[in-house]
Amino acid sequence: MDRFHQNVDNTGNSAGNECVRYHKIYYKNAVPDSRVLVFLTGFCLGMVFFYLSGMKLIGGQYFPSVLSADSIAKLHDFDFYKAGLLEYVMYKRLGQLFFLLVCATSVLKSFFSYTILGWGGFEMGVMVFTLVYQYGLKGLLFSSSLLVPHGIFFILVFLLIFHKNQEGDEKTYHNCGVITENRSHNKFTKVKKAIVIFTLWFTGILSEIYINLEIIKKIALLFK
Repeated sequence: MDRFHQNVDNTGNSAGNECVRYHKIYYKNAVPDSRVLVFLTGFCLGMVFFYLSGMKLIGGQYFPSVLSADSIAKLHDFDFYKAGLLEYVMYKRLGQLFFLLVCATSVLKSFFSYTILGWGGFEMGVMVFTLVYQYGLKGLLFSSSLLVPHGIFFILVFLLIFHKNQEGDEKTYHNCGVITENRSHNKFTKVKKAIVIFTLWFTGILSEIYINLEIIKKIALLFK
């Protein structure tokens, strides 16, 4: 009798697990990632902000001179001192990485992660629509060139840093005892993750200096 109940329970648990797995896959495919929604919301707010106030600055004395066609065109012939620029960018990016790590270890890490995504989307929205409004397709190409390829590495680092925050703790999500890690393995995993994060971050910095600048100079030809 006990064996019968045990088999029934096992069957019920198996069916329940399959149901949970199905719902997880379904909602993962049907419902957009909340991180994407936050970023897109910020992007749309940036667009609205541009149309409400930014358009008034176009052609005025408050419009950033660095975004003028003449300034962009000069980038093609400008000779960057890459050693000094690398030092400046590395100092700035390492400060940003430290800020992300502090936010990720804070009790308000969820709030910080969404705030950073929303603000990033807002800034991108303002920048893209400012350049597109001014220069059309050329503006879109130039705004895109400001983000590649280093932006890809920085986004990957952001997702790795806030991974637990977004996905949840696996030990809490699964049944107790299904996933077990000893302390040494857990430390090794953290060290491995830290190495990946710093490798991606430094790769992003190097690509920003030695690849992105060349891309920008090529796109700047369109403004001559």
